[in-house]
Amino acid sequence: MKSAIPASLAVLSAACGLALSSTAVAQSSVTLYGIVDQSVRYQTNANANNDALWQVTNGAVTNSRFGFKGSEDLGGGMKAIFQLESGINPQNGTLANSPRLFDRYAFVGLQNQYGTIKIGRQATEAFNVYGDFDPLTIGNYANNSWMYNITRGRVDNAVSYAGTFGGLSVGATYGFGNTAGTMAASNYWGARAAYAMGPFQVAGVYQQARDAAKRVQQMWGLGGIYSVSIAKVFVGYMGGRDRSGWLDGTLNDPAHPVTTGNLNDNPRKDMTFYLGTTIQAMPNLAITGAAYFDDIKNINAQAGDAGSGRRYTYVLLAEYALSRRTQLYGTVDYNKVSGAARVELPGNSTQVGVGTGIRHIF
Repeated sequence: MKSAIPASLAVLSAACGLALSSTAVAQSSVTLYGIVDQSVRYQTNANANNDALWQVTNGAVTNSRFGFKGSEDLGGGMKAIFQLESGINPQNGTLANSPRLFDRYAFVGLQNQYGTIKIGRQATEAFNVYGDFDPLTIGNYANNSWMYNITRGRVDNAVSYAGTFGGLSVGATYGFGNTAGTMAASNYWGARAAYAMGPFQVAGVYQQARDAAKRVQQMWGLGGIYSVSIAKVFVGYMGGRDRSGWLDGTLNDPAHPVTTGNLNDNPRKDMTFYLGTTIQAMPNLAITGAAYFDDIKNINAQAGDAGSGRRYTYVLLAEYALSRRTQLYGTVDYNKVSGAARVELPGNSTQVGVGTGIRHIF
């Protein structure tokens, strides 16, 4: 005589069967990924005394990071997606942004053939554009990425949409200020569009962000890429108007006391242009050169400065691939400031940096 199956075992078996059945219908995956990028760097005029600096630091082109991303097939062409990503400093093992566990991305969303909707911390629309259209993919060293502070990088409390239709890609993001009684304080919104046709790609973006006092920082820009044979040519423009003082506060070096102007009547104005090229000199050797120029008005400057200035940056980067996932590289950069923009460097009006490093992608 066969013994009866205990009720608890029957329920467990049924649950396992249901789980297996659901897995067959709704396939899901989770991926651990990241970049570890470290370099040894020498820099001149690194402080107010114009001392040189030797250091081990994060990489020249890509910030080190790790993250988790995944998706679940919901059927009918629909997927649920998520991404959690944290910047790290491998030279000392700390988080790049210590108050945050996932400072780069933390979102969940849905995706189908009509596009992707995401909710959470994510990139601004300007960062999305210039991550593709800058020859250095928004470099890591402050010396070759200072101009991208105008993009603000990431936005909290955001809802976004992105879609690709043939050669056209579009995106829009709104970041809630999460302030009771008002939608305007600390909010963000931005929109972008890009179009690819053969060897040409073009993109445009506009965005604005407000601080807690509802003061506005605006940014707009254009970018273009032309691919021919072994080379890519990049050209771009970024404009900005900041009534919040945020950009001055981010770029001005603490070594310089500044005189604060009336930013509401005379907002800081940036007009940045860049030109660059990447040449695949050999199958495993890429060489990139880039030049950036910023004409700035109404800087919060040192007493006696008229409030206007200029900044020039030149970068040369060589990357040698040991494999698809591991590269060695060397880079040289030169920065020069003039007029009121002198407050953006700690000492003399020029800096030279030289670095070499290794990057591993997993």
